[in-house]
Amino acid sequence: MISTTTELFTEVQLQNGLRVILHEDHTTPMVTINLLYHVGSKNEQIGRTGFAHLFEHLMFEGSRNIPRGAYDTWCTSVGGDNNAFTSSDVTSYYISLPSSHLALGLWLESDRMAEFAIEETSLRTQQSVIAEEKRQTVDETPYGSAQVVLHELSFAAPHPYSWETIGSMEDVAAATMQDVREFYQRFYVPANAVLVVAGDFNPDDAMPLIQGYFSTIPSGTHAQLPNADPLLRCYGNHRLLSDRTIAHHAAFVAWHVPSLRDADNPACDLLTGILGDGESCRLFRELEYDLEIANETGCYLDEGELGSLLVVYAVAQSNRTSPERLTEALIAVVRKIAEDGVTERELEKARNRKMTSITHALQSVSSRAERLAICAALLDNPALAFSEAELYSSVTADDVQRVARQYLCDAQPNVVEYRAIR
Repeated sequence: MISTTTELFTEVQLQNGLRVILHEDHTTPMVTINLLYHVGSKNEQIGRTGFAHLFEHLMFEGSRNIPRGAYDTWCTSVGGDNNAFTSSDVTSYYISLPSSHLALGLWLESDRMAEFAIEETSLRTQQSVIAEEKRQTVDETPYGSAQVVLHELSFAAPHPYSWETIGSMEDVAAATMQDVREFYQRFYVPANAVLVVAGDFNPDDAMPLIQGYFSTIPSGTHAQLPNADPLLRCYGNHRLLSDRTIAHHAAFVAWHVPSLRDADNPACDLLTGILGDGESCRLFRELEYDLEIANETGCYLDEGELGSLLVVYAVAQSNRTSPERLTEALIAVVRKIAEDGVTERELEKARNRKMTSITHALQSVSSRAERLAICAALLDNPALAFSEAELYSSVTADDVQRVARQYLCDAQPNVVEYRAIR
């Protein structure tokens, strides 16, 4: 067992490879357990997409000693709550409980890791649930398919990001018990997981519990990063979608930018704030206020450990403005930053908003637990959960202009346009 201690947390690696991080905060008598598996949709194969997200659902369907439906019942019966999420890179589960029930939370999570015990009924139920989830969040949500299509346009198969996390409904529906068992046995193992315990507890009391519940689980193997050939990144692709369910035309424009591990990631992140955060941002001023062609604009960084996308979008104020005009205007705003740079005032506003977001997240024990797990799994540096602000303090206006020029101006974006049909 390997142990490292800092002022803010203690990190221990069990002999079976499970990475354990302990973070004390006695402000309230609550404890959060975050168990992150380093598996996401990037670890799937063509013809077997959507499995990581499917497993997020299946892990609540019972395990060796926990009957179907009992996980939620036992958690909520002591005043706890739980949830999970899946991304391209990770699947994360958390459970928050009164600190006197830490042992219950650890047992619930260890039992789900210890042995595959999913029943056929659970698999069929969750396949139907996911199909309904896709219908509601993608198929019937205005512009809900934008992220799916952007990934299809930006990454050629078999790049691991060429499909979205929810996957193909045909693949999900075709999944067999043998398929999901193999997925579980490959990825849901101690060597591929990070366990964070944060809140009101004593590490000297918690470690024997963790050892008792988790140390006997066979280690398995840490999942290797799948191949992400740079030649599979696509540029200059375009798709026009006609949609009867939307009221206004829209455009989404995406550029390739470096992965979340890259030194340029903070500058790209601040660039998204300058472009799309608040009523003084570039997109709002140019498209909504000056040109009066959009009633909604935005920008976000779709981060990944194999590469990221910077996305800008606009929804037309009226359908007298074509999707093509929106695309032109969005690209023009980005090119203006690449050519002329940003002001110190713009940079300071974006940095202050980012610092505020980081500070607010650190006020929550559950958010700290999640950040510790993510920084450990994706960046191999859990301390960044507390020092992330330092990455942004050194970004200059020249850095922002440089990344805009290098990644957004020197390469053709991929574009999804929506045409409203009435």
